[in-house]
Amino acid sequence: MRTLVIYAHPYDKSFNHFVFEKVQEIIKAKKNELDVIDLYKDNFDPVMRSSDLRVFSRGEYADKLAEDYANRIAKADELVMVFPIWWYGEPAILKGFYDKVFLKGKAYHEVDHQLVGLLNIKKATILTTATIDKEVFGYLGNPIENVLIKGTLAMVGVKNVEWIHCPTVFNEASRTNFLKEIEEHFKK
Repeated sequence: MRTLVIYAHPYDKSFNHFVFEKVQEIIKAKKNELDVIDLYKDNFDPVMRSSDLRVFSRGEYADKLAEDYANRIAKADELVMVFPIWWYGEPAILKGFYDKVFLKGKAYHEVDHQLVGLLNIKKATILTTATIDKEVFGYLGNPIENVLIKGTLAMVGVKNVEWIHCPTVFNEASRTNFLKEIEEHFKK
Protein backbone atom coordinates (compact mmCIF):
# COMPACT_ATOMS: atom_id res chain seq x y z
CA MET A 1 0.00 0.00 0.00
CA ARG A 2 1.24 3.50 -0.86
CA THR A 3 0.59 6.02 1.92
CA LEU A 4 0.85 9.74 1.32
CA VAL A 5 1.22 11.97 4.38
CA ILE A 6 0.37 15.65 3.96
CA TYR A 7 1.71 17.81 6.77
CA ALA A 8 0.78 21.46 7.33
CA HIS A 9 2.52 23.08 10.29
CA PRO A 10 5.45 25.52 10.13
CA TYR A 11 7.14 24.81 13.47
CA ASP A 12 9.34 21.71 13.82
CA LYS A 13 9.31 21.86 17.64
CA SER A 14 5.50 21.65 17.84
CA PHE A 15 3.46 18.71 19.07
CA ASN A 16 2.01 18.59 15.56
CA HIS A 17 5.49 17.89 14.23
CA PHE A 18 5.97 15.16 16.82
CA VAL A 19 2.71 13.56 15.61
CA PHE A 20 3.91 13.90 12.00
CA GLU A 21 7.13 12.03 12.84
CA LYS A 22 5.27 9.38 14.88
CA VAL A 23 2.89 8.69 11.99
CA GLN A 24 5.80 8.19 9.63
CA GLU A 25 7.35 5.66 12.06
CA ILE A 26 4.06 3.76 12.28
CA ILE A 27 3.62 3.65 8.50
CA LYS A 28 7.21 2.50 7.94
CA ALA A 29 6.75 -0.23 10.57
CA LYS A 30 3.71 -1.47 8.62
CA LYS A 31 5.99 -1.75 5.57
CA ASN A 32 3.82 0.62 3.56
CA GLU A 33 5.45 2.64 0.84
CA LEU A 34 5.66 6.16 2.30
CA ASP A 35 5.52 9.49 0.52
CA VAL A 36 5.54 12.80 2.42
CA ILE A 37 4.39 16.26 1.44
CA ASP A 38 5.51 18.89 3.96
CA LEU A 39 3.84 22.03 2.65
CA TYR A 40 5.78 24.55 4.73
CA LYS A 41 9.15 22.87 4.29
CA ASP A 42 8.50 22.73 0.53
CA ASN A 43 7.67 26.46 0.56
CA PHE A 44 4.42 25.72 -1.22
CA ASP A 45 2.73 28.91 -2.40
CA PRO A 46 -0.98 28.52 -1.56
CA VAL A 47 -2.03 31.70 -3.36
CA MET A 48 -3.89 31.25 -6.63
CA ARG A 49 -2.03 33.58 -9.00
CA SER A 50 -3.18 34.93 -12.36
CA SER A 51 -0.79 32.47 -14.02
CA ASP A 52 -2.60 29.61 -12.22
CA LEU A 53 -6.03 30.88 -13.25
CA ARG A 54 -4.94 31.33 -16.86
CA VAL A 55 -4.60 27.53 -17.24
CA PHE A 56 -6.97 26.38 -14.45
CA SER A 57 -10.01 25.76 -16.69
CA ARG A 58 -7.89 23.51 -18.91
CA GLY A 59 -6.84 21.39 -15.89
CA GLU A 60 -3.24 22.50 -16.28
CA TYR A 61 -0.74 23.65 -13.69
CA ALA A 62 1.29 26.85 -13.76
CA ASP A 63 2.75 25.87 -10.37
CA LYS A 64 5.12 22.93 -10.95
CA LEU A 65 5.05 21.99 -7.26
CA ALA A 66 1.24 21.73 -7.37
CA GLU A 67 1.56 19.51 -10.44
CA ASP A 68 4.10 17.32 -8.62
CA TYR A 69 1.73 17.03 -5.66
CA ALA A 70 -1.15 16.07 -7.98
CA ASN A 71 0.93 13.31 -9.56
CA ARG A 72 1.90 11.97 -6.14
CA ILE A 73 -1.61 12.04 -4.70
CA ALA A 74 -2.92 10.23 -7.78
CA LYS A 75 -0.61 7.30 -6.92
CA ALA A 76 -1.69 7.06 -3.27
CA ASP A 77 -3.85 4.28 -1.84
CA GLU A 78 -4.04 5.88 1.59
CA LEU A 79 -3.93 9.50 2.70
CA VAL A 80 -2.93 10.84 6.12
CA MET A 81 -3.26 14.54 6.89
CA VAL A 82 -1.64 16.13 9.95
CA PHE A 83 -2.46 19.74 10.80
CA PRO A 84 -3.54 22.09 13.59
CA ILE A 85 -6.97 23.67 13.82
CA TRP A 86 -6.63 27.42 13.50
CA TRP A 87 -9.77 29.58 13.66
CA TYR A 88 -11.97 26.45 13.49
CA GLY A 89 -10.47 25.12 10.27
CA GLU A 90 -7.30 24.10 8.50
CA PRO A 91 -4.32 26.40 8.01
CA ALA A 92 -4.67 28.54 4.87
CA ILE A 93 -1.86 26.63 3.17
CA LEU A 94 -4.15 23.56 2.99
CA LYS A 95 -6.98 25.52 1.36
CA GLY A 96 -4.48 26.72 -1.22
CA PHE A 97 -3.33 23.12 -1.68
CA TYR A 98 -6.89 22.02 -2.55
CA ASP A 99 -7.39 25.02 -4.86
CA LYS A 100 -4.17 24.50 -6.79
CA VAL A 101 -3.81 20.69 -6.75
CA PHE A 102 -7.36 19.31 -7.09
CA LEU A 103 -8.02 20.37 -10.69
CA LYS A 104 -10.75 19.25 -13.05
CA GLY A 105 -9.54 16.38 -15.16
CA LYS A 106 -6.90 15.47 -12.56
CA ALA A 107 -8.77 15.03 -9.26
CA TYR A 108 -12.36 15.08 -10.51
CA HIS A 109 -14.51 15.38 -13.59
CA GLU A 110 -18.13 16.41 -14.14
CA VAL A 111 -21.00 14.16 -15.14
CA ASP A 112 -24.40 15.87 -15.53
CA HIS A 113 -23.21 18.83 -13.44
CA GLN A 114 -22.08 16.51 -10.62
CA LEU A 115 -18.47 16.25 -9.51
CA VAL A 116 -17.08 12.72 -9.69
CA GLY A 117 -13.79 11.97 -7.97
CA LEU A 118 -10.91 10.58 -9.98
CA LEU A 119 -8.64 9.80 -7.05
CA ASN A 120 -8.86 6.23 -5.88
CA ILE A 121 -7.78 6.68 -2.30
CA LYS A 122 -9.26 3.80 -0.34
CA LYS A 123 -8.90 5.31 3.12
CA ALA A 124 -7.79 8.48 4.80
CA THR A 125 -6.98 9.67 8.29
CA ILE A 126 -7.10 13.26 9.45
CA LEU A 127 -5.08 14.03 12.58
CA THR A 128 -5.71 17.43 14.13
CA THR A 129 -4.71 19.32 17.26
CA ALA A 130 -6.40 22.32 18.86
CA THR A 131 -7.39 23.98 22.09
CA ILE A 132 -11.07 23.02 21.58
CA ASP A 133 -12.86 19.69 21.45
CA LYS A 134 -15.03 18.32 18.62
CA GLU A 135 -18.27 19.41 20.30
CA VAL A 136 -17.40 23.06 19.70
CA PHE A 137 -17.21 22.32 15.97
CA GLY A 138 -20.85 21.23 16.09
CA TYR A 139 -21.93 24.78 16.91
CA LEU A 140 -20.17 25.96 13.77
CA GLY A 141 -21.58 23.35 11.39
CA ASN A 142 -18.49 21.17 11.87
CA PRO A 143 -16.29 22.49 9.05
CA ILE A 144 -13.82 19.59 9.23
CA GLU A 145 -16.53 16.93 8.94
CA ASN A 146 -18.88 18.73 6.55
CA VAL A 147 -16.59 20.82 4.37
CA LEU A 148 -13.33 18.87 4.31
CA ILE A 149 -14.44 15.25 4.70
CA LYS A 150 -17.92 15.20 3.11
CA GLY A 151 -17.15 18.00 0.68
CA THR A 152 -13.64 18.44 -0.64
CA LEU A 153 -12.22 14.96 -0.04
CA ALA A 154 -15.37 13.08 -1.04
CA MET A 155 -15.65 15.09 -4.26
CA VAL A 156 -12.16 14.09 -5.40
CA GLY A 157 -12.56 10.38 -4.58
CA VAL A 158 -11.14 9.99 -1.08
CA LYS A 159 -13.09 7.29 0.75
CA ASN A 160 -13.37 5.98 4.32
CA VAL A 161 -12.11 9.05 6.13
CA GLU A 162 -11.56 8.93 9.89
CA TRP A 163 -10.85 12.06 11.89
CA ILE A 164 -8.87 11.80 15.14
CA HIS A 165 -8.61 14.99 17.16
CA CYS A 166 -6.51 16.14 20.12
CA PRO A 167 -8.82 18.64 21.86
CA THR A 168 -6.57 20.21 24.45
CA VAL A 169 -3.13 20.09 22.88
CA PHE A 170 -1.58 21.91 25.86
CA ASN A 171 -2.67 19.12 28.25
CA GLU A 172 -0.24 16.18 28.68
CA ALA A 173 -3.03 13.66 29.36
CA SER A 174 -4.84 14.77 26.20
CA ARG A 175 -1.66 14.37 24.14
CA THR A 176 -1.02 10.90 25.58
CA ASN A 177 -4.59 9.81 24.82
CA PHE A 178 -4.34 11.22 21.28
CA LEU A 179 -1.14 9.27 20.60
CA LYS A 180 -2.80 6.06 21.88
CA GLU A 181 -5.78 6.67 19.58
CA ILE A 182 -3.44 7.11 16.64
CA GLU A 183 -1.56 3.88 17.39
CA GLU A 184 -4.82 1.94 17.76
CA HIS A 185 -6.17 3.40 14.56
CA PHE A 186 -3.19 2.32 12.48
CA LYS A 187 -3.27 -1.22 13.90
CA LYS A 188 -6.53 -1.81 12.00
